[in-house]
Amino acid sequence: MENLLEAILNQDFPQDKYEIIVVDGESVDRSPEIIESFRKRHRDRIRVYNNPKKTLATGWNLGIQHANGEYVIRVDGHSQIPRDFLSSTYRVVQRVPSAACVGGIVETVGKGFWGEVNAYVYSHPFGVGNSKFRTTKSDWEGYVDTVPYAAYKREIFDKVGYFDETLKRNEDLEMHARIRNQGGTFFLSTSIRSTYFVRNTLSAFIKKSFSDGKWTMVASKRGIGVLRWRHLIPFLTVLVGLVLGIGAFFSPLAGYTLLSLIGAYFALLIYSSWGIVKKKGWKYFFPCMLSFFLLHFSRGLGSVASLFSKHYWRNHERAPQELADASR
Repeated sequence: MENLLEAILNQDFPQDKYEIIVVDGESVDRSPEIIESFRKRHRDRIRVYNNPKKTLATGWNLGIQHANGEYVIRVDGHSQIPRDFLSSTYRVVQRVPSAACVGGIVETVGKGFWGEVNAYVYSHPFGVGNSKFRTTKSDWEGYVDTVPYAAYKREIFDKVGYFDETLKRNEDLEMHARIRNQGGTFFLSTSIRSTYFVRNTLSAFIKKSFSDGKWTMVASKRGIGVLRWRHLIPFLTVLVGLVLGIGAFFSPLAGYTLLSLIGAYFALLIYSSWGIVKKKGWKYFFPCMLSFFLLHFSRGLGSVASLFSKHYWRNHERAPQELADASR
């Protein structure tokens, strides 16, 4: 938290051209103490708001409501930004003024043994699919379906509304689908870079993956275009595995098909985990295979479990116009 606030305060961008808004979700760690210390030292630059509902969407909406700029950028506590983050974003915004959101790539970093393993998995196409902001390494820029830590045009919230506060996770997926459905575009440039700190334990990694799977499916109920293929594959894999597993008791063909799919998946695990061996050594090989499997399985299981969740079936749908009216 200290490093992130220091980085935000010391951008190579004119201080009078950006404001800093901190929203605290009643954290139980040292975050409130750290935030208050920074606020006292920089009263003219930092504004702090409390988020008693504690959800990300509510916090983002509070920040947006109190923002005065032409663009709004969200950066969360699990991240870090370089000194040129704002200036790099500004240069891209000037070149692509038509984009509703502009963002860059994320370098995933982990601490400790499992943190390093999980960071590799979160940066590999086998782990996160065609998520360009996580997997792009060379210089590239272009239009994509989503960007992280984006510079949102302030006017886009007047058009499509705020983040859906009934979603506890993955509210950005639903919001970005709404933006796309209204004709908004997302532009990614590798000249904009940030760092994301992945969970450093298997238990936290599994918990997040399960929750992501569940809330992605719940978010998909809110409107058209939320789900992408990379979101559906873990869900379909677990579902097909369950169907074939049950079918194997009644049909040899189902059993052979299941074994063939398991063999193909195991081959992909070996191939995808080989890269970490070349970087860090053999001791990472089998843990990396395990991390890939747990990421896929927990996310897929969470997706399937969402179908048995009250959150999935509860009717929280709101018309786009109602969301837009709520933002005014």
